[in-house]
Amino acid sequence: PDCRGALLFLEDINEYIYRIDRCLSTLRLTGALGQLAGVVLGRFTKCEPGEGYGSLTLDEVFDDYFLPLNVPVFRGAAIGHIKRKLTVPVGAAAEMDAGAGTIRLLGAAVA
Repeated sequence: PDCRGALLFLEDINEYIYRIDRCLSTLRLTGALGQLAGVVLGRFTKCEPGEGYGSLTLDEVFDDYFLPLNVPVFRGAAIGHIKRKLTVPVGAAAEMDAGAGTIRLLGAAVA
């Protein structure tokens, strides 16, 4: 997929960490991760290691995939399966400041 300059938004609920690792591995193998401008990590509710699948934490998995990219990573965004969340329009032009914890739409989200 063409992900040049894209922000990748991720969140999940009730998923084993090894499955999240596998999904990120697929994105890396396709070359998609290397094209990203940044990553936004929302809430990962009840995401636990599966039995017999090692003991990496979710943060360790994220560091393994995202630190080598040398792109900003915004952790703890209010997206996901939570009561108070932001709506994320797919495909809209946006910019983020990971240090400030902000995401700003650069234009209309719908035509």
